[in-house]
This record gives sequence, structure tokens and C-alpha cells, in this order.
Amino acid sequence: MPLEAVTIVELSQPRCSLRFGIGACTATGTPKCYNTRTTCRARAAYDGLGSIRWRFVKDKPGNWPVGDFSAANAPATNAIPVPGLDVTVAAGSLNASGVLDGKSPAGVRSRVTVTMGDIPWNDAFGDFYLADRVSLPQRNFWACWAARNMFFGGMYLTVYDGYVGDTLAAMRQRVFAVDNVSGPDGDGKVTITGMDPLMLATQRKSKFPEDMDVRLTTAITAAQTTIRVTATEPDKLTKIYGNLSGIYHLKIGSEVLSYTGTTLIDTGVYDLTGCVRSVLGTAAAADIDTRCQRVGRYEDMPTWDIGFDLLTVHTPMPATYADHVTWADEGDTYLPTLRSTAWVLEPTLVDDLMGELCQQGQFYFWWDEYAQKVLMQAVRPPRGTVTVLESSGNIVAGSAQLARDPDSLVTRVFVYYGQIDPFKSSTEAANYSAVSGRIEGDVEHANAAGGPKPLSIFARWVNSEAHAVQILQRILSRYASVPRFLTLSLDAKDRLITVGDVCDVTTKEIVDSEGRILSNRWQVISWKEVRPGEVYLIDLQTYDYVGAFAYWMADGSPDWLAATADQKAVGAWWAADDGTYPDGTSGYQWN
Repeated sequence: MPLEAVTIVELSQPRCSLRFGIGACTATGTPKCYNTRTTCRARAAYDGLGSIRWRFVKDKPGNWPVGDFSAANAPATNAIPVPGLDVTVAAGSLNASGVLDGKSPAGVRSRVTVTMGDIPWNDAFGDFYLADRVSLPQRNFWACWAARNMFFGGMYLTVYDGYVGDTLAAMRQRVFAVDNVSGPDGDGKVTITGMDPLMLATQRKSKFPEDMDVRLTTAITAAQTTIRVTATEPDKLTKIYGNLSGIYHLKIGSEVLSYTGTTLIDTGVYDLTGCVRSVLGTAAAADIDTRCQRVGRYEDMPTWDIGFDLLTVHTPMPATYADHVTWADEGDTYLPTLRSTAWVLEPTLVDDLMGELCQQGQFYFWWDEYAQKVLMQAVRPPRGTVTVLESSGNIVAGSAQLARDPDSLVTRVFVYYGQIDPFKSSTEAANYSAVSGRIEGDVEHANAAGGPKPLSIFARWVNSEAHAVQILQRILSRYASVPRFLTLSLDAKDRLITVGDVCDVTTKEIVDSEGRILSNRWQVISWKEVRPGEVYLIDLQTYDYVGAFAYWMADGSPDWLAATADQKAVGAWWAADDGTYPDGTSGYQWN
């Protein structure tokens, strides 16, 4: 009997863990709350430590998963049958090196849209005070839910894909942060939209440093080392914006100063102590009621690690979604010499800063829907074994579509680095003390690219020529040939292939000049389901690098003849005087 695909949608919402009018809850009156923020009658006591997970499945007979009611403050309902349940996912994608035109350097977020119809509802789940309510009208689930939940902060959608009879644990899971719930409309239709949790980090709201309301209380002198300010959010006075623990920086008008501590004087009034004036060569300010602003400062920190800090410390994205050990393994291996020192003097969108860091730090990051983690990879040559996809066993017949993007070709790169004045624009060549460039002249031939395809990078995060040169090499290694894009349909057995994976693809659409089928290396940049549980569509970008690459091997590694194919794919051996290995394979050239 063929397997029947099924999708179950789970909406997780935070709720208060207290009980109405009991203990820490001071609520009184009627109607009693539904433990949501919107219905709370004692907002100061609301804690948001509880939750409920609403589960929905398309309205048809089936063996659906049973809920979990073991934790009173965190129940999960049975799969509730609803009419017209439909799930559509718009695929996200990555942007290696931040080069591809039309995309943010930080890539594109994936988005989910869930629609379903409303259903009659008797509050059988989720209402702690149902017995206390009187004369309740006939009501529908989503109409009531919308009235009880005006805001969506902290809500998540989990989409489970599997087959009838599977447990939820056996199904694939994808998590999205809810950004809107609309409806029900006149037909009872509800639409829930969400984006992958990186939305919480790269949505155009999070800033570094944050906007703040801090002001001088009295005029100050140029020599003053204790400065009194008012602050509506005093925790921001000692929040670390960068990697300098115990040293805080503040901009007062056109002056930057540092301080080492704060002393509470009165409600909302603080003394900044241990001040050092005129940092960055700025002139000491002497104004009263002048706006003050914390500034960011990173000193000699791995560029990728600055990105990790921005994502996990300075955005609402839960830090558990990014694993520093995993990032460090990649960064310390492939990006150890790319380190940055920089100031950020005004609140700047984290999304924009991450775009700069990806391009200047030569890494990219994306949301892995199945690992449910933010992953990072350096712009680097492929390493290790990769998945093989062939027309005969993996690719749905007739599905391969090949495209080229000449607009993303890069033949020359110039990196402007050594920012002169952090107060001035970071995107003007005149504000940088040095420039490094590289030109692939042969590619610019009139019968090749037809002329220059330049890329200029204004790099506030680059402080040395060695850093700039690595950017030049890595970008041109990947983009000095016209980037090609391939779309393939795969069947369910290959559904674990996801964004970031590297594949060797063999298909009749890709041949050499004599028509022989070639096997090329590609990287998955996005994917989506065509028919859940049956057909999957993946978009790939060429993973071409100019030249062969190898790495120093550990002591005790085997010689060439004894090495495995995987070891040969990543290792390096000294070749004979004629430049070959014992089996005739050409050796690597020292570069």
C-alpha cells in the first residue's frame, strides 16, 4: 500500500504560568483571562513562562498524533482537523560572498504561509477557568483566538511533514517565527505567515548599538571624569556593545568618551565614572541636555565572530539557534587570519552590518530548517565527499533547468580599507587610507566578458592588506566565471538534501564542448516542496573555484598510494620531480 503524505501544523504561543487572582497574580474582575498577554488583567504580574501548542491537520480521516497534556503550563493538543489546511513555503537562499545582484549579502529568508478554515470551538483545551464562565455563546476557534491574542511576539510555527501513521518525532520538522495572523475573513479563512527565525535577527528593526534616550543633566568640562546623565533604560549604560568587557563608550554630540562604571544617584539619574575624554581624537563636549548614544567597538576579533555576536547578543533571535562551537570550527579552520577592528558610532541595522561582515569576512550564513540552527560556512573550496545526483537514479526526468547570470560575473575587485574617520560615510572611497585590487584581464577580453565587471568593496571591517588580498582571491576564485544556476526536481528519498549542501550533478543538460555529459559540482542555495512527501525542488549554484586546492595533513597520514579517495580530495602530498604522483596524477602547484 503506498504511503500517504501528511502535514501537521503546530502553533506554539507563550502564556502566563500564573493562575487568576492566586499568589503573584493580582487580577480581579470578570471575565477571567485566557492566560494570554492580551486578556491579562494584571499586566505587571504577567510572566509569559507558560505555553500551549495548538496542532492542526487537514480535515480527513486518519491516524493522527495524540497530544501531550503532562505539563499543565505547557500542553500540546491533539491534531485538530480543520478544513482547507494548506502550507506553502517560499524558499530562502544563501548568497556566497554577498556578490549576487538582487539579493541581500545576508541571503533571503524563507517564508511560510498557512491557511485553514475556522471551526466550532468549546474551549475544550487551554482554558483554565471554563467552569467559571457562564452563558457562553456558540463560538469558533479562530475568531476567539484572534480576540485573545493581539500580538505575536514569541510565537512559532512548526511544520511537520511525514506520512499517515508516523509519530511527530519521526516526521521532518521546520520551524518559523510567526509575524502575522490575519482573519478569519467572511468565509472563515485564516492566514498565518512566518519566516525562518533568522527574521528575528535580520528583520529591519534590530540595531547595533540600540537607539536610546540618554542625556546630560548638566554642562561638562573638558577635564571632567565623572559625568551625570539621565537614562530611561539604564541597563544599556553597561551593556557590552562589542568585545571590550568593562570599558564602555559613549558619544556625546561629536565627542566619543569611555567610562568604566555607573553609580545610581536618583531614579533615572546616573554618574558615569572613570571617564576618559576625547577618544578617537574627538573634541570634548560642553553642552547641556545633549543627546548621548552608546557606540560599538570591536578590537582585533575574528570577523565571523563579530557576526555571531551581533546575531546572538544584539537581536531578539534566541541564542540557542546558533552554536558557537560549530561556527568556531569553521571559522578557525578557514578564516583564522581575517580579524577586524572597527567602530560603529550610530545605531545601524544589524541586517546591514551582517551584509558587510559576510562580504568582508568571506563567510555566509543561513537557517538550516532541519537542524533548526543558523549555520555558517566560509567562502572556500569544497572539502570532503559530496552527494552524487544522477539522471538515472535521483533527478526527476525532464526537470533540469540550466540558467546563467552574467550580471553576477566579477572580473576585477577593489577593496578600500583602513577607514580614516568613523564619523564619515563608510561607503566613500575618500574615507579609506588604502586600496587593493585584482584584475582578471583575460576574462575581460572582448570575446569573453566583453569588458570589465567590477566590484568595489568599502570595507570598514578590513584593517590590513593581507585581509584585503584574501577577499580578492576568494571572490574571484568563485565568480571569475559566469555563475550558473541549476534547478532540479528530486523524489522523496533525496529529501534530506538542503541549503548549503554540495552535490556532484550528472545530467544530460550539462555537457562538454564535444557533447559528453559532465559531472559538475554545485551548491544548494534554496529548496522547496512541490508535492509534500513526493517531489522536492532544489536550486543550485555552481561551486566552481579556479585551480585545485589542498590542505596540510596531520602527522602519520598515509602516503599517496595508501590514501583513500576522501583523503586525496582534501590532502596534499609532495609530488615527484616531474610534478606527478606515483599513479600519474598531476600534483598540486605551490601558490
